[in-house]
Amino acid sequence: MTSPDPARPSLYAIYDLGRSPITFDVMNFFAFANLWTLRSGFAGYHVVFVLGDGGGFREMTPKDKALDRDEKMWRLRHVLLPHAAIAKACVGVSVIEQRVELARLMRAMHPQQVFPPNYKVEAPNNLFMLRQLFSLNPTAAELDVFQAPAAALRKVDEWLTRHAPGGRPVVFTLRSSRTESARNARLDEWVAAAREVRARGYDPVIVPDTDLVTSGQEATMFGDLPVFAIGAIDLELRVALFRRALLNFADNGGPAFLNYFMAGSTMLCFLPVDKLPEVVGPGGVARMAELLAVEPGGDFPHAAPLRRFVWRPDRREAILEEFDKAVALLAAESGAPA
Repeated sequence: MTSPDPARPSLYAIYDLGRSPITFDVMNFFAFANLWTLRSGFAGYHVVFVLGDGGGFREMTPKDKALDRDEKMWRLRHVLLPHAAIAKACVGVSVIEQRVELARLMRAMHPQQVFPPNYKVEAPNNLFMLRQLFSLNPTAAELDVFQAPAAALRKVDEWLTRHAPGGRPVVFTLRSSRTESARNARLDEWVAAAREVRARGYDPVIVPDTDLVTSGQEATMFGDLPVFAIGAIDLELRVALFRRALLNFADNGGPAFLNYFMAGSTMLCFLPVDKLPEVVGPGGVARMAELLAVEPGGDFPHAAPLRRFVWRPDRREAILEEFDKAVALLAAESGAPA
């Protein structure tokens, strides 16, 4: 979080859990709030998470319906709320369980301080989709939303000294969730690629899925490869590891997409092009591109050769081909041999 300018008011960004997902898609909302803050001249933004009526959470997607209320409350505390600590322009975060309390709070605000625009407690609207964000033609500066706190960087540096002694960490963020398992990474292919990366003189580091860590399985899934399990639980440490990585690789989005909202970070994220239509329903690749707000084969705004989508199946050969291309780019940038 940042310190607000006392001479200027802050924006209040309302994330309505009755209409919005309990997933890492919340990062898109923070990016929206960041853009709105910059364009409107506010000192920063205060994020307010408000529960919906009834059970408090949206019940729309298969994932919404697969998670019970206790699990959603856990995700609110451990997935959504921690984004405030890594968001550069965020000045505060609150959770409001009773919507009547939000109505009281809003009466004390100027309407222009409320985001999304025209939000009403009794008639909520939401802004978290990438197509909504990209339709505003954000600049690179407006998409530079997150940063790693200094303390988290120090802790990651200490961990890497012990587990990546070569000083060339390559981070693999791998999905293996119990919900929507069709989206999961092919762990055997990624582990094989990581071993080859190590044989080539680099330091592979695995960031496992949160489900693996909370069920105690991460220690047996990746052999002797270094596993940064705490990064699956602590968002500050996860982002600090992303920042310290020479290269970041991932399969299928989620927390890995934070790299697309951090200037100077790397991320080669493989998209599940051969796991359709199970992942996105009818429409296949075209539907997946629509959800990402890009053309098929396209990229995030302001993508770079080392921060982009990879529209290929997550197979060992493809992972290593992308790794070799990335290493060659790094060598060209530094003037040193790969």
